[in-house]
Amino acid sequence: IMSGMGDRYGLPADAVQAVRERDQACVYCHKQMVPSGSAGPRSDWATIEHLNHEPPWDDPTTIAICCGSCNSSRRDQTHAEWFETEYCKTRNIDRHTVAEPVRQYLGHA
Repeated sequence: IMSGMGDRYGLPADAVQAVRERDQACVYCHKQMVPSGSAGPRSDWATIEHLNHEPPWDDPTTIAICCGSCNSSRRDQTHAEWFETEYCKTRNIDRHTVAEPVRQYLGHA
């Protein structure tokens, strides 16, 4: 991420950095990720995940870090919709297996 500038959604850079430090493994499938843009498959990149599937996108309390594979699989689906997909079922991803930040978000969503 560009230092000091946040990102294209208007998220503060320091807030994004704090979330990146918190979420070292994918909040969904728990695999270790590599920095976005680095060598290796895009599916392993650490990407910003907007837990809300509709705007606003600039609230740092509604983001987490997930792998590129989970992020592209979820797209614009709600968590409830996504958890029913074959992708999640084959990876044992559901509201009980996701990382704490996602469970907290789902408890308030």
